[in-house]
Amino acid sequence: MKPLVCAAFLVAAAAVPRAVAAQSLALEPQTTTPAPATGQGSKEKDRDRFVFTSRPSLRFGSALRIDFRLKLQGDFRTFDDAVTEEDGFEFNRKRVGIQGHFLKYFEYELERELREDNVWRDVFLNFTYFDNYQVRGGKFKMPFGLEELTGPTDLDFVYRTNVSENLTPAREIGVALHGQFHRRAFGYEVGVFDGDGEDEDARLERGGENVERTIAARVTGRPLRRAGLPANAGELTLGFAVTSGTVPEGLNSLRVRTAFRQRFDDPVFVDGRRLRLGLEADWQPGPFSVKAEFIRASDERKNQGIQLEDLPAAVAQGWYVSGSWIVTGESKFGGIEPRRPLLRGGAGAVEVATRYERLGFGSSSGGDNESTSPRGPNLLETSDGAWTAGVNWYVNRWTKIQLNVIREWIEDANRSPVPDRHLFWTRVVRLQFVL
Repeated sequence: MKPLVCAAFLVAAAAVPRAVAAQSLALEPQTTTPAPATGQGSKEKDRDRFVFTSRPSLRFGSALRIDFRLKLQGDFRTFDDAVTEEDGFEFNRKRVGIQGHFLKYFEYELERELREDNVWRDVFLNFTYFDNYQVRGGKFKMPFGLEELTGPTDLDFVYRTNVSENLTPAREIGVALHGQFHRRAFGYEVGVFDGDGEDEDARLERGGENVERTIAARVTGRPLRRAGLPANAGELTLGFAVTSGTVPEGLNSLRVRTAFRQRFDDPVFVDGRRLRLGLEADWQPGPFSVKAEFIRASDERKNQGIQLEDLPAAVAQGWYVSGSWIVTGESKFGGIEPRRPLLRGGAGAVEVATRYERLGFGSSSGGDNESTSPRGPNLLETSDGAWTAGVNWYVNRWTKIQLNVIREWIEDANRSPVPDRHLFWTRVVRLQFVL
């Protein structure tokens, strides 16, 4: 599909839901008349019907609910000096799916990417009989990483940070126990998974693909909910997460890449446990938000020395801090919905955002004799930093347009994807439609 056709489709889609929503009034009346008398309400709830509020939905009484989902994202991107062939337009997400619940205590989600490989995204079933001890099974994101656990259509920026893209495990097949206590002031999730998580993009290598089993856990707390502060103090979430698995022997260390998807490290021989640790904070007071995250991932190197001695662990770690402000005044918490959407008496909602991040790779030992050898005891450290500035235009509840400019620099120019070049610029415009 040509870029101009894609752009026209995504922008025109902003007007489509308005007409569909108007038709839904006849299918699901919403009036100011008094609520039905006792008995009539249950009959209304139990009847089969079609509903269109934020998305189309089928309701078969109280036994089954099916919500239909559609996610479209197209990017116009430019990079410095043609450092990658991916420069230009990419229709990078075309997802369809359904989600809902059935038989009162079961929730489900089924999502598929419209492409040839790695097509299944979230495919899981959640059992909710015990409110604080729910069980989820299937394929879903492992409980690790604030930014990684945020859906791609809800991000403040076009791309996740290099820290999240390279160090978090993403989706995997497994089972997890999760729940929340004390009016959702405390939450937890712990699970066992078949592997170390698949890469979001099947074309890219994560490293250690043959990890057989990983245990992951995450706890979160919302201290302001127990402090009795006024509502304008916003929502503050603090979290800690950990994963542990075994990496097979070989050149299976975690890969680290730039925003334009080029490697700036060299794989090393590893064997043993892969351990991730993550700290996160998310504060959303009114139209503002501040987010920060630190992630450290280490791979053991048992018997990987020249004389089969144990080597210091290979370590990749990084952090980011970001802030955003909705200029038009909408609240950040719970998702942004414009007060005055385009074509309905307004111009939508506008948000400005900025972010700084840093990602590094080396070993757990320090000192002299740094080496780039895959069996070197003291690995030569290298790092990648990036600053991103962005503007988000929420046309209505379904359509968003994002503009980002990324300034990225690599510490060691000798290990840069472009020889003797360490500073790069990336510019991207994303068109998004979500139903």
